[in-house]
Amino acid sequence: MAFSLGSSFRRHSQRLRRSRALENIAVEVLVGLVKILRALPSRWVLWSADRLGTLSTLYDRRGRKAALQNLRIAFGDTYSERERRRIFKSSQQLVMRSMALLLHLQPLTAKKYLRWVDMPDVRDHEKTRHIIDKGAVLVSGHVGNWELLLGMRILFPGFPPTVFLAEEIPYGAINRFLQKLRAHGDLISAFRKGGARTVIKVVADGGIAGLLVDRNVRRPHGGVFAPFLGLPARTTPLPAWIALRHGVPVYPIFCLPKGDGRYRMWMGPDLSKDLPGEDDRERTVALLTRINQTLETLIRAQPELWTWSLKRFKSRPEVELGDYPPYSIHDPD
Repeated sequence: MAFSLGSSFRRHSQRLRRSRALENIAVEVLVGLVKILRALPSRWVLWSADRLGTLSTLYDRRGRKAALQNLRIAFGDTYSERERRRIFKSSQQLVMRSMALLLHLQPLTAKKYLRWVDMPDVRDHEKTRHIIDKGAVLVSGHVGNWELLLGMRILFPGFPPTVFLAEEIPYGAINRFLQKLRAHGDLISAFRKGGARTVIKVVADGGIAGLLVDRNVRRPHGGVFAPFLGLPARTTPLPAWIALRHGVPVYPIFCLPKGDGRYRMWMGPDLSKDLPGEDDRERTVALLTRINQTLETLIRAQPELWTWSLKRFKSRPEVELGDYPPYSIHDPD
Protein backbone atom coordinates (compact mmCIF):
# COMPACT_ATOMS: atom_id res chain seq x y z
CA MET A 1 0.00 0.00 0.00
CA ALA A 2 2.78 2.42 0.90
CA PHE A 3 4.51 1.67 -2.40
CA SER A 4 1.24 2.22 -4.27
CA LEU A 5 0.62 5.56 -2.56
CA GLY A 6 4.21 6.65 -3.15
CA SER A 7 4.04 5.75 -6.84
CA SER A 8 0.74 7.56 -7.21
CA PHE A 9 2.16 10.66 -5.52
CA ARG A 10 5.25 10.63 -7.77
CA ARG A 11 3.10 10.28 -10.91
CA HIS A 12 0.88 13.14 -9.73
CA SER A 13 3.92 15.31 -8.99
CA GLN A 14 5.40 14.56 -12.42
CA ARG A 15 2.11 15.47 -14.13
CA LEU A 16 1.91 18.66 -12.09
CA ARG A 17 5.46 19.65 -13.05
CA ARG A 18 4.78 18.93 -16.73
CA SER A 19 1.58 20.95 -16.54
CA ARG A 20 3.37 23.91 -14.96
CA ALA A 21 6.17 23.66 -17.50
CA LEU A 22 3.66 23.73 -20.36
CA GLU A 23 1.88 26.70 -18.76
CA ASN A 24 5.15 28.61 -18.51
CA ILE A 25 5.97 27.80 -22.13
CA ALA A 26 2.49 29.00 -23.18
CA VAL A 27 2.99 32.28 -21.30
CA GLU A 28 6.39 32.79 -22.94
CA VAL A 29 4.75 32.22 -26.33
CA LEU A 30 2.07 34.79 -25.47
CA VAL A 31 4.70 37.29 -24.32
CA GLY A 32 6.52 36.82 -27.63
CA LEU A 33 3.24 37.18 -29.52
CA VAL A 34 2.55 40.49 -27.79
CA LYS A 35 5.97 41.78 -28.86
CA ILE A 36 5.41 40.68 -32.46
CA LEU A 37 1.84 41.99 -32.78
CA ARG A 38 2.71 45.26 -31.05
CA ALA A 39 5.38 45.90 -33.69
CA LEU A 40 3.28 44.97 -36.73
CA PRO A 41 1.19 47.49 -38.72
CA SER A 42 -2.46 47.35 -37.65
CA ARG A 43 -3.68 46.34 -41.09
CA TRP A 44 -1.45 43.25 -40.96
CA VAL A 45 -2.79 42.35 -37.52
CA LEU A 46 -6.40 42.60 -38.73
CA TRP A 47 -5.61 40.62 -41.88
CA SER A 48 -3.97 37.86 -39.82
CA ALA A 49 -6.90 37.80 -37.38
CA ASP A 50 -9.35 37.36 -40.26
CA ARG A 51 -7.31 34.45 -41.63
CA LEU A 52 -7.23 32.80 -38.19
CA GLY A 53 -10.98 33.31 -37.89
CA THR A 54 -11.50 31.55 -41.21
CA LEU A 55 -9.24 28.66 -40.15
CA SER A 56 -11.15 28.26 -36.89
CA THR A 57 -14.39 27.65 -38.82
CA LEU A 58 -12.67 24.77 -40.61
CA TYR A 59 -10.99 23.06 -37.65
CA ASP A 60 -13.27 23.86 -34.70
CA ARG A 61 -15.91 21.23 -35.42
CA ARG A 62 -17.70 21.58 -32.09
CA GLY A 63 -17.91 25.35 -32.41
CA ARG A 64 -19.11 25.13 -36.00
CA LYS A 65 -21.77 22.56 -35.11
CA ALA A 66 -23.09 24.65 -32.19
CA ALA A 67 -23.04 27.83 -34.31
CA LEU A 68 -25.06 26.31 -37.15
CA GLN A 69 -27.59 24.91 -34.68
CA ASN A 70 -27.90 28.29 -32.94
CA LEU A 71 -28.41 30.08 -36.25
CA ARG A 72 -31.20 27.67 -37.20
CA ILE A 73 -32.90 28.30 -33.84
CA ALA A 74 -32.67 32.07 -34.23
CA PHE A 75 -33.57 32.40 -37.91
CA GLY A 76 -35.22 29.12 -38.96
CA ASP A 77 -34.96 28.73 -42.72
CA THR A 78 -34.40 32.45 -43.34
CA TYR A 79 -30.77 31.69 -44.21
CA SER A 80 -29.48 28.84 -46.36
CA GLU A 81 -26.76 26.49 -45.09
CA ARG A 82 -24.20 28.45 -47.10
CA GLU A 83 -25.36 31.78 -45.62
CA ARG A 84 -25.23 30.36 -42.08
CA ARG A 85 -21.64 29.27 -42.67
CA ARG A 86 -20.80 32.74 -43.99
CA ILE A 87 -22.28 34.36 -40.86
CA PHE A 88 -20.33 31.96 -38.65
CA LYS A 89 -17.08 32.77 -40.47
CA SER A 90 -17.64 36.53 -40.10
CA SER A 91 -18.42 36.15 -36.40
CA GLN A 92 -15.25 34.10 -35.84
CA GLN A 93 -13.21 36.77 -37.60
CA LEU A 94 -14.60 39.34 -35.16
CA VAL A 95 -13.65 37.08 -32.25
CA MET A 96 -10.08 36.80 -33.53
CA ARG A 97 -9.88 40.56 -34.08
CA SER A 98 -10.96 41.12 -30.50
CA MET A 99 -8.19 38.84 -29.22
CA ALA A 100 -5.55 40.14 -31.64
CA LEU A 101 -6.18 43.79 -30.74
CA LEU A 102 -5.90 42.96 -27.04
CA LEU A 103 -2.29 41.95 -27.78
CA HIS A 104 -1.56 44.51 -30.51
CA LEU A 105 -2.50 47.57 -28.42
CA GLN A 106 -0.30 46.72 -25.44
CA PRO A 107 0.32 48.80 -23.46
CA LEU A 108 -3.08 50.43 -23.99
CA THR A 109 -3.20 54.23 -23.65
CA ALA A 110 -6.04 56.72 -24.01
CA LYS A 111 -4.49 58.00 -27.25
CA LYS A 112 -4.33 54.52 -28.75
CA TYR A 113 -7.85 53.78 -27.62
CA LEU A 114 -9.41 56.84 -29.22
CA ARG A 115 -7.61 56.00 -32.46
CA TRP A 116 -9.67 52.80 -32.61
CA VAL A 117 -12.97 53.66 -30.91
CA ASP A 118 -15.50 56.47 -31.39
CA MET A 119 -17.33 57.37 -28.18
CA PRO A 120 -20.36 59.60 -28.98
CA ASP A 121 -22.93 57.80 -26.79
CA VAL A 122 -20.65 57.15 -23.83
CA ARG A 123 -19.62 60.78 -23.48
CA ASP A 124 -23.24 61.71 -22.75
CA HIS A 125 -22.88 63.99 -19.71
CA GLU A 126 -26.15 62.96 -18.01
CA LYS A 127 -25.31 59.25 -18.11
CA THR A 128 -21.74 59.91 -17.01
CA ARG A 129 -22.86 62.00 -14.02
CA HIS A 130 -25.38 59.32 -13.08
CA ILE A 131 -22.71 56.61 -13.15
CA ILE A 132 -20.25 58.70 -11.11
CA ASP A 133 -22.90 59.60 -8.52
CA LYS A 134 -24.59 56.22 -8.08
CA GLY A 135 -22.42 53.56 -9.66
CA ALA A 136 -23.91 51.28 -12.31
CA VAL A 137 -24.15 47.86 -13.88
CA LEU A 138 -22.96 47.86 -17.49
CA VAL A 139 -24.25 44.80 -19.36
CA SER A 140 -22.93 43.49 -22.65
CA GLY A 141 -22.18 40.26 -24.47
CA HIS A 142 -19.81 38.54 -26.87
CA VAL A 143 -20.74 41.07 -29.52
CA GLY A 144 -18.31 43.12 -31.58
CA ASN A 145 -15.14 43.70 -29.55
CA TRP A 146 -15.62 43.04 -25.82
CA GLU A 147 -11.90 43.44 -25.11
CA LEU A 148 -11.96 47.06 -26.30
CA LEU A 149 -15.14 47.45 -24.25
CA LEU A 150 -13.10 46.66 -21.14
CA GLY A 151 -10.36 49.00 -22.35
CA MET A 152 -12.76 51.95 -22.15
CA ARG A 153 -11.90 52.21 -18.44
CA ILE A 154 -8.58 53.84 -19.32
CA LEU A 155 -10.42 56.95 -20.59
CA PHE A 156 -12.12 57.64 -17.27
CA PRO A 157 -9.51 57.76 -14.50
CA GLY A 158 -11.92 59.72 -12.31
CA PHE A 159 -14.63 57.07 -12.44
CA PRO A 160 -15.45 54.93 -9.38
CA PRO A 161 -13.74 51.50 -9.07
CA THR A 162 -14.80 49.16 -11.88
CA VAL A 163 -14.96 45.36 -11.75
CA PHE A 164 -15.70 42.79 -14.44
CA LEU A 165 -16.19 39.04 -14.41
CA ALA A 166 -13.83 36.95 -16.54
CA GLU A 167 -13.92 33.33 -17.60
CA GLU A 168 -11.30 31.27 -15.76
CA ILE A 169 -9.34 28.63 -17.64
CA PRO A 170 -7.63 25.77 -15.73
CA TYR A 171 -4.16 27.28 -16.15
CA GLY A 172 -3.19 29.72 -13.43
CA ALA A 173 -0.18 31.26 -15.19
CA ILE A 174 -2.19 32.04 -18.31
CA ASN A 175 -5.03 33.50 -16.22
CA ARG A 176 -2.58 35.82 -14.48
CA PHE A 177 -1.08 36.85 -17.82
CA LEU A 178 -4.52 37.72 -19.24
CA GLN A 179 -5.39 39.64 -16.06
CA LYS A 180 -2.26 41.72 -16.53
CA LEU A 181 -3.16 42.48 -20.16
CA ARG A 182 -6.63 43.63 -19.08
CA ALA A 183 -5.43 45.80 -16.21
CA HIS A 184 -6.59 49.03 -17.85
CA GLY A 185 -6.25 51.81 -15.31
CA ASP A 186 -7.58 50.47 -12.00
CA LEU A 187 -9.91 47.94 -13.61
CA ILE A 188 -10.56 45.02 -11.25
CA SER A 189 -11.00 41.53 -12.66
CA ALA A 190 -12.80 38.72 -10.83
CA PHE A 191 -13.33 35.21 -12.09
CA ARG A 192 -16.89 34.17 -12.88
CA LYS A 193 -16.84 31.30 -10.39
CA GLY A 194 -16.98 32.91 -6.97
CA GLY A 195 -16.65 36.45 -8.31
CA ALA A 196 -20.24 37.56 -7.66
CA ARG A 197 -19.43 38.63 -4.10
CA THR A 198 -16.63 40.87 -5.35
CA VAL A 199 -18.92 42.45 -7.95
CA ILE A 200 -21.71 43.08 -5.44
CA LYS A 201 -19.30 44.62 -2.91
CA VAL A 202 -17.78 46.99 -5.49
CA VAL A 203 -21.21 48.24 -6.56
CA ALA A 204 -22.42 48.48 -2.95
CA ASP A 205 -19.46 50.79 -2.33
CA GLY A 206 -20.47 53.04 -5.24
CA GLY A 207 -18.49 51.33 -8.00
CA ILE A 208 -19.28 49.96 -11.45
CA ALA A 209 -19.78 46.37 -12.59
CA GLY A 210 -19.23 45.17 -16.16
CA LEU A 211 -21.00 41.91 -17.02
CA LEU A 212 -21.18 39.80 -20.17
CA VAL A 213 -24.64 38.26 -19.93
CA ASP A 214 -24.92 35.96 -22.96
CA ARG A 215 -23.53 32.73 -21.47
CA ASN A 216 -25.71 29.91 -20.21
CA VAL A 217 -25.85 29.89 -16.39
CA ARG A 218 -27.13 26.62 -14.91
CA ARG A 219 -29.79 26.59 -12.19
CA PRO A 220 -27.35 25.63 -9.37
CA HIS A 221 -25.50 28.89 -10.14
CA GLY A 222 -28.69 30.97 -10.07
CA GLY A 223 -29.57 31.07 -13.77
CA VAL A 224 -33.09 32.29 -14.56
CA PHE A 225 -35.00 31.45 -17.74
CA ALA A 226 -35.66 34.56 -19.84
CA PRO A 227 -36.56 34.74 -23.55
CA PHE A 228 -33.68 35.03 -26.00
CA LEU A 229 -33.74 34.48 -29.77
CA GLY A 230 -37.07 32.69 -29.54
CA LEU A 231 -36.38 30.31 -26.63
CA PRO A 232 -36.22 30.56 -22.83
CA ALA A 233 -32.50 30.71 -22.00
CA ARG A 234 -30.84 30.47 -18.60
CA THR A 235 -29.51 33.97 -17.87
CA THR A 236 -27.38 35.32 -15.04
CA PRO A 237 -29.59 37.16 -12.52
CA LEU A 238 -26.63 39.17 -11.18
CA PRO A 239 -27.52 42.48 -12.93
CA ALA A 240 -31.04 42.31 -11.51
CA TRP A 241 -29.91 41.33 -8.02
CA ILE A 242 -27.55 44.31 -7.90
CA ALA A 243 -29.99 46.80 -9.43
CA LEU A 244 -32.90 45.82 -7.18
CA ARG A 245 -30.82 45.66 -4.00
CA HIS A 246 -28.71 48.78 -4.49
CA GLY A 247 -30.89 50.94 -6.75
CA VAL A 248 -28.25 51.46 -9.46
CA PRO A 249 -28.97 51.89 -13.19
CA VAL A 250 -28.38 49.09 -15.70
CA TYR A 251 -26.98 50.34 -19.02
CA PRO A 252 -26.43 48.12 -22.07
CA ILE A 253 -23.14 48.90 -23.76
CA PHE A 254 -21.47 47.45 -26.86
CA CYS A 255 -18.32 48.10 -28.89
CA LEU A 256 -19.55 47.67 -32.47
CA PRO A 257 -17.42 47.44 -35.61
CA LYS A 258 -17.44 50.15 -38.25
CA GLY A 259 -16.68 49.61 -41.91
CA ASP A 260 -13.14 50.97 -41.69
CA GLY A 261 -11.86 48.41 -39.16
CA ARG A 262 -12.51 50.76 -36.26
CA TYR A 263 -15.28 50.59 -33.64
CA ARG A 264 -18.07 52.69 -32.19
CA MET A 265 -19.11 52.49 -28.55
CA TRP A 266 -22.89 52.46 -28.05
CA MET A 267 -24.65 52.84 -24.71
CA GLY A 268 -28.40 52.44 -24.37
CA PRO A 269 -30.89 53.78 -21.81
CA ASP A 270 -31.27 52.56 -18.23
CA LEU A 271 -33.08 49.21 -18.47
CA SER A 272 -33.96 49.10 -14.77
CA LYS A 273 -36.48 51.96 -14.91
CA ASP A 274 -40.17 51.26 -14.23
CA LEU A 275 -39.87 47.49 -14.06
CA PRO A 276 -43.22 45.65 -14.05
CA GLY A 277 -43.94 42.99 -11.46
CA GLU A 278 -45.28 42.64 -7.92
CA ASP A 279 -42.20 41.09 -6.33
CA ASP A 280 -38.44 40.86 -6.86
CA ARG A 281 -38.67 37.60 -8.81
CA GLU A 282 -41.08 39.08 -11.36
CA ARG A 283 -39.01 42.26 -11.62
CA THR A 284 -35.83 40.16 -12.03
CA VAL A 285 -37.33 38.27 -14.99
CA ALA A 286 -38.60 41.56 -16.47
CA LEU A 287 -35.13 43.15 -16.30
CA LEU A 288 -33.38 40.06 -17.70
CA THR A 289 -35.93 40.00 -20.54
CA ARG A 290 -35.12 43.63 -21.38
CA ILE A 291 -31.39 42.89 -21.33
CA ASN A 292 -31.81 39.86 -23.60
CA GLN A 293 -34.11 41.80 -25.95
CA THR A 294 -31.50 44.56 -26.33
CA LEU A 295 -28.87 41.98 -27.22
CA GLU A 296 -31.26 40.13 -29.52
CA THR A 297 -32.15 43.30 -31.43
CA LEU A 298 -28.48 43.84 -32.27
CA ILE A 299 -28.01 40.21 -33.29
CA ARG A 300 -31.06 40.07 -35.53
CA ALA A 301 -30.09 43.32 -37.24
CA GLN A 302 -26.50 42.17 -37.84
CA PRO A 303 -25.98 38.45 -37.10
CA GLU A 304 -22.23 38.59 -37.77
CA LEU A 305 -21.74 40.59 -34.58
CA TRP A 306 -22.40 37.74 -32.15
CA THR A 307 -20.23 34.74 -31.23
CA TRP A 308 -22.49 31.96 -32.50
CA SER A 309 -20.28 29.14 -31.22
CA LEU A 310 -21.40 29.82 -27.62
CA LYS A 311 -23.64 27.03 -26.31
CA ARG A 312 -26.20 29.60 -25.22
CA PHE A 313 -29.10 27.12 -25.00
CA LYS A 314 -27.34 24.41 -23.01
CA SER A 315 -30.17 24.45 -20.44
CA ARG A 316 -33.75 23.57 -21.36
CA PRO A 317 -36.76 23.52 -19.00
CA GLU A 318 -38.46 20.39 -20.38
CA VAL A 319 -37.38 16.76 -20.67
CA GLU A 320 -38.23 16.69 -24.37
CA LEU A 321 -35.75 18.34 -26.72
CA GLY A 322 -38.44 20.34 -28.50
CA ASP A 323 -36.96 23.32 -30.36
CA TYR A 324 -33.71 23.26 -28.39
CA PRO A 325 -30.41 22.22 -30.02
CA PRO A 326 -29.04 18.68 -29.49
CA TYR A 327 -26.31 20.01 -27.17
CA SER A 328 -28.91 21.17 -24.61
CA ILE A 329 -29.58 19.30 -21.35
CA HIS A 330 -32.62 19.13 -19.09
CA ASP A 331 -32.19 21.79 -16.39
CA PRO A 332 -35.62 22.37 -14.79
CA ASP A 333 -36.60 24.98 -12.22
